[in-house]
Amino acid sequence: MSTLLYTRVNCGLRSVVEILSVINDTFDGLLGTIPCYNTIENWVKKCGLQVYETAGVPFQNVDYAVIVDESMMIGSEKLLLTLGVPAEHQGRPLNCADVCVLDIAIADSWNGEGVAAQLRKAGKKVGNNPQYVISDNASIMNKGVRCALMSHQHDISHSLGMYLERAYKEKSDFKEYVKLMTESKFKYNMKKIAYLLPPTQRTIARFINLSSWVKWSSKMLDIYHTLTVVERKVFSFIPANASLIDELSDVTKCIERIEYICKHNGLSRATISQCQKEIEKYLLRGNLRMIELGKCIVEFLRKEVMLIGSNLVAHNNSSDIIESIFGRYKTRKSTNKLNGVTPYVLFVPIYTRLTNKEQSEKFDFKIALEEKRIGDIETWAKKNLTPNLVQLRTKQMRKAG
Repeated sequence: MSTLLYTRVNCGLRSVVEILSVINDTFDGLLGTIPCYNTIENWVKKCGLQVYETAGVPFQNVDYAVIVDESMMIGSEKLLLTLGVPAEHQGRPLNCADVCVLDIAIADSWNGEGVAAQLRKAGKKVGNNPQYVISDNASIMNKGVRCALMSHQHDISHSLGMYLERAYKEKSDFKEYVKLMTESKFKYNMKKIAYLLPPTQRTIARFINLSSWVKWSSKMLDIYHTLTVVERKVFSFIPANASLIDELSDVTKCIERIEYICKHNGLSRATISQCQKEIEKYLLRGNLRMIELGKCIVEFLRKEVMLIGSNLVAHNNSSDIIESIFGRYKTRKSTNKLNGVTPYVLFVPIYTRLTNKEQSEKFDFKIALEEKRIGDIETWAKKNLTPNLVQLRTKQMRKAG
């Protein structure tokens, strides 16, 4: 129960202890002695190690693919995760119940050769290489998949964001409008008018998340005539850029439709045909910039579907699930940036393993806790992790006596 509470409920280890204590108080000590938070953390790590070491088993007799990506800096290190997923699309977006963590690796930085080595290691864990690899368009990932001699299915969201960036990033009208939006947010964020200010724009992967402020712009354009004199003065740059806003609105609608089709139905000849209809509807009837963007996306989709060949089975082509797992790990790990990647990373395999009742009932907690010891966790950490900055700091300070 304590392990399930920690992995499924967004709470800390001490909160799990408190929840168990409340249950005990309510039901006259039904649970007996409540374990301390350190014990629960050790249980999570033991179960995580058990799951991680047997992660390749579910894919040994089925067709599978892998998703690979590196995290942002965690302390002085980067975490590289390799997830095993079904090769055939499931008729819905991937969720945690579909994946297994095949490989966990850390390094100060990653290059193509390093990524390739981890992909091959993940393949050996299963017993055969994956049908294809899903990742973003980072040069490191592209080279890694090439070096591993594996087929590369590019993540649909990152790819479309890349084409959006090429089409708009350096265009003067786009840059000027983004500048005016940013200036208004900083200038009036503490004023009464702040309730109308645009949403915060991401500094990283901005073109994957244009839709929020484009929708804001469209709504502001619609209600502009209802604003007060002062508000219209502040947001006068919106009607002045009405044509750009309408253009971006059509572009983001097209992008969202393509992403929805691919994530919910997979990548296949049928879904590519649907995507082309959306491109014709929203982009190929627009201005020259929209037409050029539409042609680039059509060509990209054409190349991606060639990997499927004559196979009628739809592929997965979204890495959203690995981004979600990275996000969950970062929110649960220590906030001390000096800690880097610690044995707590074993939370990730057990998190993906206990996402629903069916999986939890199949998992044998008793065997995991009996077979794994604290020493096994320490041995795994010495082999796979490096001393973090806190450990190095402590060791250095000891020299002072």
